[in-house]
Parts: sequence; structure tokens; C-alpha cells
Amino acid sequence: MSERPAVGVLLGGTSPEREVSLASGEAVASALEESGRDVRRYDYGAEGEEQYGDLSARLERAVTEGPLADTGVIFIVLHGGAGEDGRVQAWFEMAGLPYAGSGVLGSSVSMDKWVTKALAREAGVAVPAGELWRTGDRISEEIIETGWGAVMGWPLVIKPVDQGSTMGLTIAEKAADVPGALELAGRFGETVLIEEYISGREVTVSVLGTEALPVIEIIPSHGIYDYECKYTPGMSEYICPAELPGEVTTGLQDAALTIFRALHHRDFSRIDFRLSDDSRFYLLEGNTLPGFTATSLVPKAAAAVGIGFEELCGRIVESALNRQAAPR
Repeated sequence: MSERPAVGVLLGGTSPEREVSLASGEAVASALEESGRDVRRYDYGAEGEEQYGDLSARLERAVTEGPLADTGVIFIVLHGGAGEDGRVQAWFEMAGLPYAGSGVLGSSVSMDKWVTKALAREAGVAVPAGELWRTGDRISEEIIETGWGAVMGWPLVIKPVDQGSTMGLTIAEKAADVPGALELAGRFGETVLIEEYISGREVTVSVLGTEALPVIEIIPSHGIYDYECKYTPGMSEYICPAELPGEVTTGLQDAALTIFRALHHRDFSRIDFRLSDDSRFYLLEGNTLPGFTATSLVPKAAAAVGIGFEELCGRIVESALNRQAAPR
């Protein structure tokens, strides 16, 4: 066995995106094992874990006597919830354990799509027009028709402000669709984002370290790139590198790097855009912990520049270890 530090892979969790995290985490763990690393898996949302109490108690047990004991670095592969909003990262910071990926600030601001877009506007990157609605706020035909609809146009995109994988998202084609869309999004949290629909193409740019990887165009089999199209084989087509004019490609990559820095991301992330019919691009969100199976979008983009999945996972681990070793 290699003398390199053991890697703890944190996967699963308790968010609605648990199954995606299990697949991503297993892919990362297997790739690191293939490269000769000692890997320990830990799913804090596994059956029976409830007996160990809250998240802090579970992580404490995992690093003292459980699967994460004696690991030199943690690779967090959680999607949504406490794993992606900064709470898990904060625990590892307090415990003094190095971990891969974005820190507490980057994780927390990126989980909130409203805050993300406010920072993007400050950094000079265009975003769709939008408004916030909170469960319990007044809703009326006037607000829908002469407020949101008149200002942002139809259709409207209605989604939770802090969920991934298009959980709770609706494309509201008309005013009658809005109350049901708000109710659905409100099941995931009290704050809902209502924004204009940008007609055009779905594109994404992954960032590895300080490098923007090739642009990927996503072509879903039906109208939007929803949960089914994301995670059902054959439901979406991916073009990498995207077939775009050079200046559009460069603009998207530059914007992705701008967002990466503005949102305090580190090591890796994925920045999603809508590319309008007139070739203008609008930020949708920044993902600090995107899907990470061998067929996910970050690995696809890395493979396009000759970085295989094992190398990609290894680079991210080494980046975390080097950060820990650097003088402060």
C-alpha cells in the first residue's frame, strides 16, 4: 500500500440528492483506489447512523473511531443539504482536517442562487431577471400578471433558491401555473426564486484549479435539463467541446473563471449558463460539488484535454494536501 495519506470519501448524506451522491462518491473512491491510494468511505446518512445523533456527532465519531479515522484528507462528494452549503466544510475546518473542494464561504454563497447572482452582477456577468418569494407571502393575480409576468415575460422559471438537480423546478407557461409551481418549490424551503426564462442553449464550463476546461453543450431530450435528463442514460446529448464561435467560447470560459473567483470556489467547480439565441450568456448557478461519476460533466470536460478520471481525482486530492502544507 502506498505511503501517501489515506483519503476519506464522504458520500451519501441525507439530502434529496442522496442517490446521486452515492454514485459520485463510489466513482471517486474507486478511481482513487485504482491509482493506489488507501480509501475509506463514510456515508453519514446510511441506515443505522441515526443512533449517533446530529451531523456533528456523526462526523466526530467517524474521524475518531469510524471510517475516517487516520485519514490525511477528506474528499467531500455530497450533493445538496449540509454537505454542499458549508456546514460540513465548517466542521472539518474546526477539526483541522484538510478537505478537497471549496471552503465554507464559497460553499454557502453558491448554495443560494439569489446571492450567487447578486455577486455575479457585481462581477460583470449577466444573470436572468428575477425576484424572491417566500412561503406565506401574499400572492394574487395582479402580482403574477402585472408584476412577474409583465416584467420578466412568459414562461417563468420557478425553483427553490437552494436546491440542485432541478429539484422543485417548474417552467410556468401561464399565470394559472404559478400557484402550483410556488407550492412545489416551497416544499424544499421557504425561499423561492422566480426568474425569466432565457430561450437558447444550455452550456456549462468546468474549472479545475485555475484553468477553465472546454465548454460543454447539453442537449436534453425534452424541453429542460431536468432530473430525468441529468441522470437517465440516453436522455441528453453532450457536445464537448461545444460547437461555438471562438469568441463565444472564450467569453464563456472567462466568465466561468470570473464566477469561480467571485464565489470563492477552489480546486474545482462547474459553472452553468444559458446561451441566448443572440449569443449572449447568462449565469444560472455555480456548483461547488457537481456530479462526479466518470460520465459526469466535469470529468467529460477534463477528458477533452487529456485528463483521465483517475488523474482528475488525484489532482484534486493533491491540491487539498498542498493547501494544508502551505505556510499561512
